Amino acid sequence: MIIQALMTPRPDVHSVRPDDTLGKALEDLESLGFTALPVLEDNKFLGVITRRRIFERYFKGDEVEKATFLKTNLVKDHIISEVQIAHSTDPLDDVLYKFLDSRYDFLPVISEDRFLGIVTRNSMLNAFLKNTGAAEKAHRIAIVVDDFKGTLARLTALISSHDADILGIVTFDPEVADLKFIELTVRADNSRELINTLTANGFSVREAKLAG
Repeated sequence: MIIQALMTPRPDVHSVRPDDTLGKALEDLESLGFTALPVLEDNKFLGVITRRRIFERYFKGDEVEKATFLKTNLVKDHIISEVQIAHSTDPLDDVLYKFLDSRYDFLPVISEDRFLGIVTRNSMLNAFLKNTGAAEKAHRIAIVVDDFKGTLARLTALISSHDADILGIVTFDPEVADLKFIELTVRADNSRELINTLTANGFSVREAKLAG
């Protein structure tokens, strides 16, 4: 899945312009309940303006009345330009890593320096849950393994023999513990029989519960 499939397109994105006042930006932030807004000039992304940046600049600046500060200061002088961005063809996992390094609830989506829209943390989380099958009414089975090599092929063959559907597969290889495991989300008519088959074939099933 490429990230453009999850994007909120430009016409549906609320943004501010560089020549807007901080008062206008703060009013929009508060009325929408957002902590940050993209700053756009035509279709070019310049950065973001945040509630925190506005208040920091006010309290750290010269002592002026708040209303005067908000009215006389423009967004373009307070833009945060160092922002993680996503490209329209980025795959889902690449953008997930970018969110780990981002302080904001959205990433701008750019194509050839043109602003296309934004992707949000919530849309990414929903996509991840869908891709792993976690949102489906199905059984989730955790299996401890010594090595991933060849294991998935054996598992899928056994699951297929039970006419079960694999909705999602996630592998875990923690660095802090010498323990590898595979989590499967499976739709099966008889999950208990499937688990017994996996156990009989040498797999260590640690957890089996209904998901979704």
